[in-house]
Amino acid sequence: MPGEDASEDKDKSIQHIAAISFGVICIVIGIPLWWKTTEVYRVSLPYSEIAELSNTKFQFTVDIDVLNLETSWTDKDLTDLSKLLKANLDGDRKQGAIFPKYRVTVRQGGENQISDANSIKTLTELDEYFHGEESTINKYMIVLLPSNNAVVKVPTVGNYRAVFLPVRNVDLKTVSTKITGVLHDVLIREKGGQNTNVSSVNGCAINNTDVPIFVFCYCIREEKQRSFVIFLKLDKESMRSLHYHQGYDLLFTLVNPQPDILNVDWSIKEAIAAYLNPLANQLSEYISLDTKSQMIFFTGLRRKPKKGSEDSGYYYEEKDLPHTINPLEAKLGSHASNNPMLNFIVYIPSRDQSPLHIVDKNGKPVKTNSFLSPQWGGIVILNLPSPPPNSSLPVHAEVDMKTVMEVFLTQLRLLMDFSVQEVKDVKVREVENLVIREWELDNWLRKKCTENLATSISTLQSLTALLEGISNIVIQDDIGQQVENAVNGIKEKQVNFKYILLYIDIYTKHIILLSEKAFFDPSLLELLYFPEDQKFAIYIPLFLPIGLPILGSLFKAYKWIKSKRKQKLKTD
Repeated sequence: MPGEDASEDKDKSIQHIAAISFGVICIVIGIPLWWKTTEVYRVSLPYSEIAELSNTKFQFTVDIDVLNLETSWTDKDLTDLSKLLKANLDGDRKQGAIFPKYRVTVRQGGENQISDANSIKTLTELDEYFHGEESTINKYMIVLLPSNNAVVKVPTVGNYRAVFLPVRNVDLKTVSTKITGVLHDVLIREKGGQNTNVSSVNGCAINNTDVPIFVFCYCIREEKQRSFVIFLKLDKESMRSLHYHQGYDLLFTLVNPQPDILNVDWSIKEAIAAYLNPLANQLSEYISLDTKSQMIFFTGLRRKPKKGSEDSGYYYEEKDLPHTINPLEAKLGSHASNNPMLNFIVYIPSRDQSPLHIVDKNGKPVKTNSFLSPQWGGIVILNLPSPPPNSSLPVHAEVDMKTVMEVFLTQLRLLMDFSVQEVKDVKVREVENLVIREWELDNWLRKKCTENLATSISTLQSLTALLEGISNIVIQDDIGQQVENAVNGIKEKQVNFKYILLYIDIYTKHIILLSEKAFFDPSLLELLYFPEDQKFAIYIPLFLPIGLPILGSLFKAYKWIKSKRKQKLKTD
């Protein structure tokens, strides 16, 4: 009947229109809403700025104050010397990622200064006399003395920030060359050096000749040249020295394999106070040194030494030294600290291996009988006199802490990268009670600031590479803020590098913490996102039962609309 057909056609129209409406709502509203609510939140990061950090250059200012005490020089001579110095200091220097900008001042000394300098009889007094005028970081004084000065005969670097140079009957070009060489090779260390000269400690002369401390990678001998680059090269010096950290734990250990024979006593507390505390006080603004001590019994070096001649006892060769560490390290105890640990061990050989020596590659005994392990610490083998026959055991013996601590301090200086370049015809005053010279501290601060900035840049670039490679890692607002602050901090240090040398513990360490905190943030862990293939496994069972009926209804609605159009065309 016509009425029933119209009613049935009306019901179909309502069904198809409802299907179309439901499909449109799902496509126009549902899919965008689902897409937005399941979208991985990623705050915008300065990817291009971080990529450009590899080309960042840092410049620091070095003030050179040349004080002339040679009375025969004229004002024109001083002006010419100033021009020569500026040309030499900037002319033969290769531009690197970090480089100095020299500001040179040449002036004539006063009559009182000339008189006082000529009356001083020792280098210590001369160094102390000029201490204070050049006490600012990266400011160095070059004192030009007459060649007949009784104290200084060759160019001499003091313990503070002064260099003493005899100049009478020497032309300006030679003087300029000597000053440039001392600045580049010793004070500023632009060119690096060839040999490490381990300086004296507390008045005891220690150098490469009488303290050949062996390193597993043999890094004390023949230092390679290097320059300051933003990504530090893995040369011998950098592999040996420790990376900057806010603190270090120093563990001093006395190893006595036979306490039933030798009752060894060592005054480690007094030795630390006398020898190590001055160093800790000098570095207290930048790092902290936490010291501990212990004694270990019935533990030896499991590596069997070789037997020498009848009188020489036993010995280890260089190739045997790495195998002596592991047996001892297992007995040193657990290390529960966030700070790196440095071990300094005094080993007393057992009676059946005494005396025990370390020999170099030429077969000659090492004077200090010690060796160094890069970024780990050092060991001193101490031979004590054997108990006399028929003596009551155990026999009491004491450790010569002065000798032991001087070797440990030398090793610590090397591990912390306080090394003096040995330059031909240039003398360096012994450190005496300072332990670290002021210009050595300047060098250390420059290197550690550079290292911290390089580490921060490398961490930021690794982070951006990770985030660009995995597109569905969540990047929260706090991560973006930390990255932004780290990038701004690096750029700020680029503008004012000299200023941060005074505050390495506050500024460059803060940049490292920001970059590493962003890199290791828990929100970036892989467990907090799904890989693409796993998304299909999750969404298909959810949307397929809903999507197929909707698509089927839309297809039927499409066919119905198409049939209606054909019917209308026929009617027309």
